[in-house]
Amino acid sequence: MTLERKSPLIQAFEVIAITIIINIIGYFVDAKDPLLIHYNFSFLILWLAIITLFYGLTMGLIMWIVFAIVSSFLYIDDNIFIFTLLENLFFVFLFGLFFSNLHNEANKFKIKTQYLQLRLKELTNAFFTLKISHDKLESIYIIQPASIRFVISEILEATEHNTPKQSAENTLKILKKFFGVNSASIYRVKRNLLRQEFASIGDMEEKISSSDKLIYESIIQKRAMYLDNLDDKEQTEYIYAVPFLDKRDSVVAILIIKDIPFLFYNKDTILKISVSFNYIWTEYKKRASLKKIEEKKNLLSSKNSKQDIIDFKIEVERLTNILDGYNIDSRIYSIYTKNKYLNKEIKDFLYQNELFEILDQYISIKCGNNYIHLILFPFVSLPSLHATAKSLDEELDEIEGRLRVEMLEDGLKYHLSSKNFEGLRKKHISVKTFHNLLQEYSCV
Repeated sequence: MTLERKSPLIQAFEVIAITIIINIIGYFVDAKDPLLIHYNFSFLILWLAIITLFYGLTMGLIMWIVFAIVSSFLYIDDNIFIFTLLENLFFVFLFGLFFSNLHNEANKFKIKTQYLQLRLKELTNAFFTLKISHDKLESIYIIQPASIRFVISEILEATEHNTPKQSAENTLKILKKFFGVNSASIYRVKRNLLRQEFASIGDMEEKISSSDKLIYESIIQKRAMYLDNLDDKEQTEYIYAVPFLDKRDSVVAILIIKDIPFLFYNKDTILKISVSFNYIWTEYKKRASLKKIEEKKNLLSSKNSKQDIIDFKIEVERLTNILDGYNIDSRIYSIYTKNKYLNKEIKDFLYQNELFEILDQYISIKCGNNYIHLILFPFVSLPSLHATAKSLDEELDEIEGRLRVEMLEDGLKYHLSSKNFEGLRKKHISVKTFHNLLQEYSCV
């Protein structure tokens, strides 16, 4: 145990006082031998041991010096006493060494204990902070359980997207349903001015001014603007504005939000709203453009495979823009084979696969003698795709193994040669590297 530190002068005074008291008591016990050195038990070494172990080497030496001074008067004729003092001096140094080692270890232990207590306090605070954050996030996701994929799927399932008004109405309904948006409008923008209201919900003005600071900055800077982005918040009545840009990088539509519940007003919700609005408006523009192309070419019948490829590439480009703008990745699962029998089995399997959702897209193309199957998973990161990719890998391996057996039974050995029958090549990549994949498969 480490003693509470006192002033060296106070300690020295205490030691000298104790030494004098010991001499006085010893004198009354035996006037001829006040330090009791001629008794069977050495009381002198006992006093030195107690003081040295209690105060340290310095105080032990002070006590020894006092004893030496007193004894020079009391033991003048005693020749043995000088050897006794020197013997006790050795023990004083020995006890002092023990005292130093003991207190060094005690101090190390004390410092370690203080450190562990501090770390425990920090970890306890961190734990409670994490718990509060977890409870907060949990409450948000219980109230708002929708993912980006789910929200966009809900909007796309509403087939009424033939006009901007229908797309705007469906978008606002979904935003109210999943994100609690109470008041919002979608406007057409032309030459950086609000021209026409497509749809509105809640308590929105009949005519919104283009000079509103939040709306003006959003259109001019061509990016989503929060109320927090403004220095002077009194110049706007709204909390969030999301512009939509066409291929010429011009703002053609804007989502304006006036009222949203406090718990929903966070970065996660705002990001989902931004991505959903831009995705859906791109979908409307894509449908409108395809309809014009079909009308010009008299292709109002069902789409052919070439148009499917065009749609697929448009979707990949759109998701690549979202990845660049919002850092939300999407994945492409590709299957490559040169065998036409295996290609047919894979196509039949994928067309009726229940793993795919409304947003997922599948196309089958042929590049020379190569059969390529491409599956697009929007808004799915690499870890999220792991389970689906694993299931697809297992199913495709089973198809490949089953087809080998059937072909052997039918005697189609020619098609099983290493030249004509190649194993499946499967991989999944980010939409950002889609062009490189087409080059790899000789499709560009």
